Formats: sequence, C-alpha cells, structure tokens
Amino acid sequence: MKQQRQCAILDIIAGQHALATNDLAAMLDVSIETVRRDIRELHQQGKIIRQHGKIKALADDNSDNGLSFVDRFRRHARNKKDVVSQVLSQIKPNMCIALDASSTCWYLSKQLPNIPLTVITNSFRICCELEKKDHVTIISTGGTLIRKYSSFFMSSDALPAIKSKKIDLFIFSCDSIDKMGNIWDTNNGNAKFKKFAFNLASNKILLIDKSKIGSRGELNLFNLSQVTSVFYS
Repeated sequence: MKQQRQCAILDIIAGQHALATNDLAAMLDVSIETVRRDIRELHQQGKIIRQHGKIKALADDNSDNGLSFVDRFRRHARNKKDVVSQVLSQIKPNMCIALDASSTCWYLSKQLPNIPLTVITNSFRICCELEKKDHVTIISTGGTLIRKYSSFFMSSDALPAIKSKKIDLFIFSCDSIDKMGNIWDTNNGNAKFKKFAFNLASNKILLIDKSKIGSRGELNLFNLSQVTSVFYS
C-alpha cells in the first residue's frame, strides 16, 4: 500500500506546479500524518522537493518553478533587512562586488552607501536602484530580461566583459541549504550567473534567512565549505 501510495503521489505532483500537504492527503483519502511520512521518504530519496510548505516535482531543464521577484521580496522581509545590515561593513570603497538577482541582494542595493564601487549584477531591479547612486559604477550582464524574476538571462556574449574584472566580493542568496551544507537554488536562470561570479570572486558571502535552512531545492550550486562567510537572520 505504501509503495502504491508513493507512486500515486509522484504521479499527482508531476502534473502540478506545487501542492500543499493537506490537499494531497484529501486527494489520496489518507491522514496528513501518513502523507507527511511518505513525503519525508520521497524527499530523502531525492524524488521530490519540499519548499515553502509545499511539495514539487524535481525540475527539468525547461522548468520554471521559482517564485517571482514580487513574491520573494515580500517573504521574510524583516529577516532579509536584518541580514543585509550585517554585511554592509564588509563592503569598502573602490571594491568590485557582484550581486545576484535575489530579493535579499536587492535590499542590500537599497542600503549600499553612495561610495566609489563597481557592482556587477544580472538584476534589473538592482540596476534601477543603484542608478540613483552616482558614485557607483554599474555593470549589467545584459541578456534577455525575464520579467517574472526581474533578472537578465546572461548570454555568452557577456562572459568576456565580466571575466576581465577582478571581483572582490560575490554576495548572493539561495533557495535553501540542506543538512549536508549543500546550497540549492530554483531553476530560474539566476543560477548561471551565480556559478560564473562564484568562480571569479576572491570572497563569497552568502546571505540567508533561517526559513531556508534544512531542505533541498532543484539545483545544487555549491557547498557551505566553499563559502567565505555566511550571514543569516
């Protein structure tokens, strides 16, 4: 019965963007506790993703399962602002820093002082925010604008221009961190920039809120052992 039920769970979520546990229990006509045990086992087997209180099927290369920028910047906003205030002291005049298109880094861009800095980013929102600060040099990756995420899908044409820069700090966020310290993201086009900037940067700083700790996501990017510093709230 358990094997049949778990197969049914996989079939159901394959056709859904995301599904809450209580909805799944109702569809299978079993208790929520039973469904939770099944979900825990399927998650440990790497067959599903637990994320934001719901379960989802594993991503393929063409999936688009991430939350929009508008949805993300509203979630845990106070925690994001707190963690951003902690990292400001790491940013010094004349540095070259890279910021990913996370909502956390957008909050950071709002708090950045108007000092001589070079900022490389794939975030449309961050470019708009930093345009107000005339001492900050902005380098955008360019590419196709993905409106849902307010980010540019970086093309190969952008790589040589960015490669020529010495990045002192890469500051980024993620979708989740599992118990093994693996850093996960959703398949939203932002991962390509993260991997590229991560490899170029002298120091890597991860900004997270506690809600992201303890679960897996869709794409495994890095491990905490590769990160220079972690700031969380």
